[in-house]
Amino acid sequence: MYKVMLVDDEYMILEGLKQILPWQDLGFEIVKTARNAKEALSFFEDHEIDLLITDINMPEISGIQLIETAQNEGRHFLSLILSGYQEFEYVKRGIDLGVKNYLLKPVDKEELLRSVKQIKLLLDEEKQFDRQQQLFLENNLVRWLNDELNDSEFIEMLQHFHLEAQPPYTAVLLEGDSTRLQEAADFLRRQGQKLLIEGWIHQSGQLLWLYMGTRQSLYVLLHYLERLTIDQLRFVVGETVAEWENVYESYERVQQIRRLREFYPELLPELLSSSDFIQEPDYDMSFLSFNKALMIGDEKTVRGELDRIFRELMVKHYSPEYVRYVAFLLFADISRQFPTATQEIYDETVVGIRKSHTIDEIKKMLTAVLDNVRNTDRPAVYSDAVSQVIAMVDDDYREELNLKTIAEALHLNVVYLGQLFKKETNRSFSQYLNQIRIKKAQQLLLHSTQTISEIADAIGYNNTNYFSKMFKKLNGITPKEFRDQYDSGYEALEGKDN
Repeated sequence: MYKVMLVDDEYMILEGLKQILPWQDLGFEIVKTARNAKEALSFFEDHEIDLLITDINMPEISGIQLIETAQNEGRHFLSLILSGYQEFEYVKRGIDLGVKNYLLKPVDKEELLRSVKQIKLLLDEEKQFDRQQQLFLENNLVRWLNDELNDSEFIEMLQHFHLEAQPPYTAVLLEGDSTRLQEAADFLRRQGQKLLIEGWIHQSGQLLWLYMGTRQSLYVLLHYLERLTIDQLRFVVGETVAEWENVYESYERVQQIRRLREFYPELLPELLSSSDFIQEPDYDMSFLSFNKALMIGDEKTVRGELDRIFRELMVKHYSPEYVRYVAFLLFADISRQFPTATQEIYDETVVGIRKSHTIDEIKKMLTAVLDNVRNTDRPAVYSDAVSQVIAMVDDDYREELNLKTIAEALHLNVVYLGQLFKKETNRSFSQYLNQIRIKKAQQLLLHSTQTISEIADAIGYNNTNYFSKMFKKLNGITPKEFRDQYDSGYEALEGKDN
């Protein structure tokens, strides 16, 4: 049902408009009748409509001024104007504001019916276009979250949807009843939030939201959202990242917390299951530097980051349950980077985290995990299809590779192969390819005198700037900074390259 608001300072006119047409049969619902423009504008603060039918001549604020004010506030709707007299200037101004028709009082039923039917067709077309645009946007957002958008595609998305890149970025997952989730989506849209994946609402009871702005302002918005939905939604807030290319890490954190909630609920602090988390954002550490250290792979750097995190946990006197939660996320990061080294000890490490009572216990446990990474040279075990993909990447990483070409060579469906690869490696194909290339670049930076431009070309990047950008995205430092920092000493944490 399309939503209609009727505005007229005469009560009998309002009642007549409600009765003159079979609104519901036409696909409309009258959601508000207002006696003046101020009352109508007040309704706009918390509600959206599709059609406004307003008298033009009202005290204080005219119908034309009502439409203009609402449009200036960013409201979008179609409109019809009613008037007891006809004046060219009013008609001309109404046309400028997109008014669809100008009807004289007393309203002719057939003329009103024709106008409403015409507006219904326009709204249907607009709705279909909006749906297509939303699906297009959501497809791009999913690719963004999975680290599958390149620079040009990201810029094209911003331009197409008239978006502004406003870092930092945070992935937020809302879970709950579909009705409440739709209310949340509508609220967020009214707040100017456009990066929403609503297609998941009815499929899996989830609304995914990419927030652009500071974490503090995000928590303010979450607080209002929580009050609006009467505390009936669960929130999962990912890492806040400064670069659009790292949004996938924010989303990965969301997935980790969801897995924690699903499989090890006792490891999730009570704080994160209640509104206290929104009220106390201090309970909110960042681990991006630990992820970057794992990618760099230098043992001293990784252990230094681990020491830093546990010093912060001790200095700020975090609760034991929060420390266990942090430990699980750190272990998940290690497992994602070094799956073969943690596969056999995964369950016992999780049990150990669950049973631990002190920070020292937990830190020793994670240190032991790193020791295991250091001493493991066990090869990964994958399905035949994924093994063939990995072999092709290892042999041809310098070439122009993409999953579609490889799928064709293996006579497999590209979508199926991409899903299988992601499931077994915890990385998309493009992520895996870039990580292999960057690992090769690390070795060349340490053990050759080649220039950065020569190294970029040697590992398959024909653009030095893109190579440097990708290197920093994964390692947190530039190729030059990596060479300067580790040229005098680098000891690989992992016993054998993946």
